[in-house]
Amino acid sequence: MKRRILFGCVVMLAAASVASAAIGEVDPTGLTGLWRFASSATKLDATVGSDLTTSNVNNSAWYSGPWTEINPGLSDGGVVQERSWDYLTVNPNFVANGGGSGSWVNEYTIVFDYQQTSGLASWNSLYQTNAAGNTSDGDLFIKPDGTIGVGDTGYSTATVDSSTWHRYAISVDNGSFFRVYVDGVLILDGIPQAIDGRFSLYTDKFHLFADDSWEDQWGLVGTVATWNRAMGSDEVADMGGWINGATMPTALTIVPEPATMILLGLGSLVAIRRKK
Repeated sequence: MKRRILFGCVVMLAAASVASAAIGEVDPTGLTGLWRFASSATKLDATVGSDLTTSNVNNSAWYSGPWTEINPGLSDGGVVQERSWDYLTVNPNFVANGGGSGSWVNEYTIVFDYQQTSGLASWNSLYQTNAAGNTSDGDLFIKPDGTIGVGDTGYSTATVDSSTWHRYAISVDNGSFFRVYVDGVLILDGIPQAIDGRFSLYTDKFHLFADDSWEDQWGLVGTVATWNRAMGSDEVADMGGWINGATMPTALTIVPEPATMILLGLGSLVAIRRKK
């Protein structure tokens, strides 16, 4: 059985205009979680994997979408609001990998579409590996100058305008690399950390947009996905991203193959299963 996942349109805000962008193919091997905020009533439900939870019952209360009909009855995901001081908890259903004690996840990829809506002059934590309850510093920050990183890895020289939509990808292989991509482009090739060291995860959860001293800001979240392996640069580039922070990736083209097609999302992610 051969599987391919095509990535297409993500979230369209009212002000966004549609333009062309390349559609890539990404091997779904290791995909363990996908959350696309499909409806207001089920906005934290998983399309693949376990449902998201929130640190505050009012967190992510604001919802908009779905925006785009892909096929009759099949719609693209929506957008949820993420508030400062609150966070989303992700159970990625990972299994331990990458050597070490065998109790930690050392190789993984996290992808999310995100627009920061407040605190542009402040630090903003993108994710937190301390699953015990957000009791330490976050593990990846956008600084007020637009650079991305953390002290242990160093910071990017390139900058990002976090006030506009971007697709962020964090690819971790402890002992080898720690890489952050924005819209498919490598922005930080950071100092790798030790196996079972910083950036290693428990198998059951991590937090998005969390920091113990509240250095996280308000923002909008489009889609979240997790892989139990570290993706290479070519794969991340194939996912594409936002054009100038305003234009969503090209609408999805359904491959006309005799196959079972299941709408998954990253905004519109279609898995095509082919039997040979």
